[in-house]
Amino acid sequence: MTFDGTEKIIGRGAQAEVFLYHDFAYKVYKQTYPAEWIDFEKHQQREINKAGLCPVKYYDTDDPHIIKMDFVDGEMLETKINRYIQEKPGDISEIIEGYKLLGRAFNFVHSAEIQELKIPHLRDTATMGLKEVGMSDDEVQKLLSIINRLSAKMKECVCHLDMHFLNIMLPREKPLSAETEYTIIDWMNARIAPAIFDYARTYVILDEFSKEALEIYKQIVLPDIWANGVSEEDFADAIEVCTAIRKREKAG
Repeated sequence: MTFDGTEKIIGRGAQAEVFLYHDFAYKVYKQTYPAEWIDFEKHQQREINKAGLCPVKYYDTDDPHIIKMDFVDGEMLETKINRYIQEKPGDISEIIEGYKLLGRAFNFVHSAEIQELKIPHLRDTATMGLKEVGMSDDEVQKLLSIINRLSAKMKECVCHLDMHFLNIMLPREKPLSAETEYTIIDWMNARIAPAIFDYARTYVILDEFSKEALEIYKQIVLPDIWANGVSEEDFADAIEVCTAIRKREKAG
């Protein structure tokens, strides 16, 4: 497809740019990005729509490297919190509300029914590419055994597996509160697995980017999993799995 010059760039990542065009968002991937991965992303979004977890729909275009999407007119949770920090330095009340919202988002995702969903299980994809980043057969098998053990021990659910402030969209000019509406985006990584892996994945991401943010996450969000009987040992094992997956992603 060809834009008419009125498109406006609203997002940019390592593999794609996002444009606002005629009231829709268009995700334009690099031509080198595998088309089958784009098809998988569209499949994931359809399943998430089916589960009632995100209202944003994806549409085909005449270019396999361009996805047309419903446009979410709002701002990222990170943007809202950063603005609040600038406006009221030293006041952490709104930051705490942001983490509480993150906790509610986890609970919302994990409450979805999974019986009819065709989303891959974490155990079927987690070890892909790990040998290419230097992991031995024994190390890969250890990670797979952790996933199998925790999956047998804990209830499985939809896990977003990339839950952070950049992937939660909020209405503009509304305070963070228990009533705040939000839209969770970017479901490419979604898998069926115990919720412990979702919390562990976010832990790994925050540990990489902000120790301060990680400490707040520990205080505000992680008590939810301790209350559900998750042990620190099991959580440490889930972190080990998510750290390995993150290493593979960063390797390209």
